[in-house]
Amino acid sequence: MNITAKTRFGLKALMDIAYHHRVGPVQRRHIAVRQGIPTDYMDQILMRLRNGGLIQSLRGREGGYHLALEPDEITVWDVVTSVEDEPYSVNGYTPEENLAYATECITEPAWSAVSDSIVQQLKNCTLAKMLSEAEGRILAKGLDPVDLMESRPKNGTQNHIRNVVGLPHNS
Repeated sequence: MNITAKTRFGLKALMDIAYHHRVGPVQRRHIAVRQGIPTDYMDQILMRLRNGGLIQSLRGREGGYHLALEPDEITVWDVVTSVEDEPYSVNGYTPEENLAYATECITEPAWSAVSDSIVQQLKNCTLAKMLSEAEGRILAKGLDPVDLMESRPKNGTQNHIRNVVGLPHNS
């Protein structure tokens, strides 16, 4: 499976917004700092998430981004289909591009089954489930999730959050 930077960053941004869902809109620069996403790339990702109907934006001093749906209504597959131009699950298997390959290839049923399985898993994984698992990891380490994901990140908080929730430093 090929997970692109668009999908990784899109999911990280959406998880950050979801974490603050009950508090209010989140400013893009705060998401970028907490999640280590370049701000230029952040604008592209947020636009795609908004066009995909997953987030909404509010203008003004207290504005920012918030979820358009509840966390249990948004799946990882929703993120993939919102941010990717042509999402597919199995790297190298794109039957739409070559129908002769798809119908004549003896391995097509296996790749199709793998692809369908991956898509089904992504459809079953909601933001609510991911938030719960992340909070569980934070609490298991004896840390306060509110302090870690405060609206306005402090200097040095970014790497600490990544360590707690299991995110690599360069992702």
